[in-house]
Amino acid sequence: MNRLEFLRAVPVTARGVGLAAAGAVLLLAGWQWGYPELVAIGAAAVLACVAAASVIAAKPSLDVDRSIQPDRVSVGESATVALEVRNTGRFRAVNARAVDAYGGPTHATRRVAVPLARLRPGKSANATYPITAERRGVVDAGPLGIGKRDILGLAATAGSFGPSARLWVHPRLWNLARTPDGLARSLEGTADKVEQGSLTFHSLREYVIGDELRHVHWRTSARIGQLMVKEHVDTSLPTVVVALDDRPEAWQIDGSQASPRASGPDAFEAACEAAYSILTACFRAEYHAALVPASGGAVSGAGRDAYGDLLAELACDAAESLDAYVARLTSGRFGDTLVWITGAEPPTARLAALKRAYPVVIAVHLAPDLPTSAALVGGLPFLRAADGEQFAAAWDGGGTSL
Repeated sequence: MNRLEFLRAVPVTARGVGLAAAGAVLLLAGWQWGYPELVAIGAAAVLACVAAASVIAAKPSLDVDRSIQPDRVSVGESATVALEVRNTGRFRAVNARAVDAYGGPTHATRRVAVPLARLRPGKSANATYPITAERRGVVDAGPLGIGKRDILGLAATAGSFGPSARLWVHPRLWNLARTPDGLARSLEGTADKVEQGSLTFHSLREYVIGDELRHVHWRTSARIGQLMVKEHVDTSLPTVVVALDDRPEAWQIDGSQASPRASGPDAFEAACEAAYSILTACFRAEYHAALVPASGGAVSGAGRDAYGDLLAELACDAAESLDAYVARLTSGRFGDTLVWITGAEPPTARLAALKRAYPVVIAVHLAPDLPTSAALVGGLPFLRAADGEQFAAAWDGGGTSL
């Protein structure tokens, strides 16, 4: 049972403090002056406070199970929180006020009342409520807060029960009809897939159950004392790298005026939508993909949820400089097709230098009121748009520039 202990000290309400003080005064006055009526009234008041404290001090024994379905959604979608509260005590029924809360760094905290009246020993109560994903981010639901108050309102206490659960809100998804074709392009603009002889060594990773033993790199495994497996990639398909510049100065979030057109948080949300849409299009085309933000935490060769989770957690607070970010992309060589997404005017000179490591480089500039366009600038495809929807239109309408 995952349960947090109730507060050790029983909080007494203002009404309880007043009644206890009045009862003590009446007891002393009746005893001092010989008035049994005052003594009886004072004793009744004190006994009422003691009874309230004894009722509140009894800790309920509760087991709370929580789930969120689905646990990953995109902006505009909804998830459902399901709660099951079971009274694991033997004798005492639970009659309390239960409130569940959910929120996160980008979501205001909201509270939902959970019906929990006369929950008898061994019985359980179920409750559900929806969460509407209004913004990208991470939402934590729980733990369940339960408050107790005696019938006279003399004492009250509260505690938390059960685990919390996390909901990842991925960026809004725009379905893209086109994908960057990278190095293996045909004259018709689609990727040529080579059926044989296209696999090449990519890296070593730890062995997991299900891997073929013929892929084990025995020399490295013997040296480090742990089974290591050779990982291969299909070189006939492009590897698309989404470089999301999440430095605050790139989006004018810190108030700087490096560019006459300020981007702001809304434009960064559009950038996350663009990155998520490109990665999803790559998955549909069975391309290899990597997400490399300036803040670190690069994800490559993982499932789509891993990319969405990283985008949900990005806060546009990268401390890395532009030069360091470009140097990391150059040395890393995460793929062959680079999509650079920023809120400032793309650094043309640095992007041209990146072509030494990435033969195909596409620049995406997102800012409010920016006219939608897709054109070649200095030999590089440049896309400009004001939001995610216009980016999707520019991306699909870019013609041969992509």
